[in-house]
Amino acid sequence: MRMRTGSGKIVLCISFMITICLLFSGCAQTKKPTEDPGKTDADTGLLKTADDIGLHDRDGGGTNYAFDYDGKEFRAVFSYDTWTVFDSYKIVNEDDIKIICRALADIHPVHGSDRISYRTEEDMAYEWLQHNIAFMVLPKDDPLLEDAKNVDLDPADQGRSFREIYEDRTGKEFSL
Repeated sequence: MRMRTGSGKIVLCISFMITICLLFSGCAQTKKPTEDPGKTDADTGLLKTADDIGLHDRDGGGTNYAFDYDGKEFRAVFSYDTWTVFDSYKIVNEDDIKIICRALADIHPVHGSDRISYRTEEDMAYEWLQHNIAFMVLPKDDPLLEDAKNVDLDPADQGRSFREIYEDRTGKEFSL
């Protein structure tokens, strides 16, 4: 069966909306059961504190770090005012992302976009989630896909949406 050009955009748009709904409803998150009967599994992540990730300096140089999440090791590299978390798209639980961001900022804080303030775990988590959205919706042949799978928590992207980041990087208007 052949689709008309316009219907391909509609399918992509519907797929995007479903993915976003799943992500933000908690259905697409990895969780462990909660013991609080007033909370659902969607309310909690795998982590309780930053100690749960075992963040450590891999070589003693203060730039190459690793942490554990859900039985996997992740790399994080700090370069002046920027944390890069590799394969960040594999971590989708917002609460867990905030805990990881707090652990990173405790070691090396990142300035805000004003270059005076420092970023919070909430706004770093927002940027991380924007990368995750980009990774989910960009076509597999898009050159930005490789960048989207790793989050760079830096001053420049503080508070920017996926759309703003996309348009800045490509010079093109984003549209479904």
